[in-house]
Amino acid sequence: MIFTTHDPKLKAALAEVCRQMPLYASETSLQVTVHWQEPDAPLCWQRTGDTVTLACASVHDALMLLGRAMTQRDKTTEKLTPRVAELAAMLDVSRNSVYTLPMLKRFLCQLAFLGYTACYLYMEDTYELPGYPYFGYRRGRYSVAEQKELDDFACSLGIELIPCIQTLAHLRTAIRWQYMQPMRDTVDNLMVGEPGTLALVEAMIAHFSKTFRSRRIHLGMDEAVGLGTGRYRLYKGWRDHREILLEHLNTVCGLCDKYGLQPMIWDDMLFRDHTPLMEYYGDSAPVTEEEKSQYPANLRFVYWDYYHDTQEDYEKQLRRRGCLDVTFAGGVWKWGGWAPCLSKSFQDAIAATEACCRMGVQEILVTLWGDDGDETPLATVLPGLALYGLLRFGSAVPAQTDPYCRLLGGAPLSVYESMEQLDRIPDRPDANLEALIPHKLLLYGDMASELFLPAITQDVPRLAAHYQELAAQYEKTADTVGDEHLQQILKMYQALAAVLALRCRAADRLHKAWQKRDCHGLRAACELLEQLAREAETLHTATVAVWSRECKGQGLEVLDLRLGGVSGRCRALCQRLALYMAGKLDTLTELDEPYLPYSGLLAEDGRTPAREAYGEIVTANTLCHQFSI
Repeated sequence: MIFTTHDPKLKAALAEVCRQMPLYASETSLQVTVHWQEPDAPLCWQRTGDTVTLACASVHDALMLLGRAMTQRDKTTEKLTPRVAELAAMLDVSRNSVYTLPMLKRFLCQLAFLGYTACYLYMEDTYELPGYPYFGYRRGRYSVAEQKELDDFACSLGIELIPCIQTLAHLRTAIRWQYMQPMRDTVDNLMVGEPGTLALVEAMIAHFSKTFRSRRIHLGMDEAVGLGTGRYRLYKGWRDHREILLEHLNTVCGLCDKYGLQPMIWDDMLFRDHTPLMEYYGDSAPVTEEEKSQYPANLRFVYWDYYHDTQEDYEKQLRRRGCLDVTFAGGVWKWGGWAPCLSKSFQDAIAATEACCRMGVQEILVTLWGDDGDETPLATVLPGLALYGLLRFGSAVPAQTDPYCRLLGGAPLSVYESMEQLDRIPDRPDANLEALIPHKLLLYGDMASELFLPAITQDVPRLAAHYQELAAQYEKTADTVGDEHLQQILKMYQALAAVLALRCRAADRLHKAWQKRDCHGLRAACELLEQLAREAETLHTATVAVWSRECKGQGLEVLDLRLGGVSGRCRALCQRLALYMAGKLDTLTELDEPYLPYSGLLAEDGRTPAREAYGEIVTANTLCHQFSI
């Protein structure tokens, strides 16, 4: 794609876009003219043939307008007034996926074309912090030079890059090291009031006051469950956790004042206290001016909610914030398993954005978490990001994201939606509004000590056929998309679907043969298990290719272990079956034990397994024992 423009600012930005991001457009060149205007004036684009004229006040608005001019094919001009002043994305780089600089630069270019004004980097300890050599050690942390390079690149696109860190909880990987022990309260929380803690937090804030241009900083402080109940209580005695939190909050916000930064926090710990069971989304009266006065005056509060499906639910929670200065954080679901949950992301995005517009919220943050291993590739969430971009300027429906998927991803929306079919299985509702992850439960769940399969389906052959059909579909689709990375992702999903189909068939054959002590059936089960081990290795190879395209090498070892465990477990079961059939074992206790109805986290139907983490999926035994303090 060749863009021609005489404006130096826009020319520089478009040069970066063309270097970092492929554009899959029908035209090969565009002549772009920009008229800079006052910030409050309506945004406008007009297109005549291969000439596009823009009217706006900033580079990021110019790129957004250009994106609309290239996707709104039924229009020749458009005048826009944003309903929300700021739209930001938050990228999790702390749950093993530390994205490479080229991947992040492509992502930032996509954000610019979608109308985003800012990007938060969620870094628990995945950044180099001078003076703390073990901070982010072996975690793929961004060096100081990389941090500055990313900030420079974002600035060239008119996007504000904002540090989103943790200054209280979610620091498990940082405080594991010996030098951090005096600063540790619980396994996850810092010890409030300790000199070492204050020095560490000041080092964080001072660092980002110099590394990033933004004068804003997100301090985290969410989910500080157990605050004050570990070493704090041993050394300092019992104290109400809210008092501890407010002490730390005032101290840290004071440090932000010292270094010229405006702080914000996730606000859940302040609202959990208003409900009997510490429930974040409960009921409480709106925050009053008197209540607000107990918080630092420079503080902004981020209400996060990725769960509700109706506008009324979001409005109810926004009303609880009363007079607080609030940013809303929604999300695109990429943190359940290996595939994005777009159906829930779409519905919740529409409901939440309409609620924010009605309630006067002017900042929306779209989170892209990576909980439990970050197995979902970043490139799969493009449609969800695009929908939020469209909603910023008016009502929108998911189908309208299709032109953006084609332009920025090289494939229609339907290709992205097909990824969710891994979870939209037979006998489940069409829309996965609970973000259930049967594919992950089946992939890692043990086939001998079975926890999940009977609760997921009563027709195993039908489920196996579903996954086999998906494998064929992904293989066929991969050959039609123009983007090489998306091709790799579809090949990975092809391998995953093939593994799931075989897993269902192998488990079904194994348990049926064992009930009858049918040696012929057990040998057939062994053959399926051996085949499954090989297919799991194929999936592993495809996964390494996708990961290597997006992420640094640190963190991949977690998926290596998980997928290696799948193939290793298949071979171990075959070995035990061989010992049994050779008369060297009287029985296999893992197959003798009768199945009980699943009694872990359940979906709304009361029987289907809900979202579980790897540690609860892979075994009913102890995967890792860890003290809480």
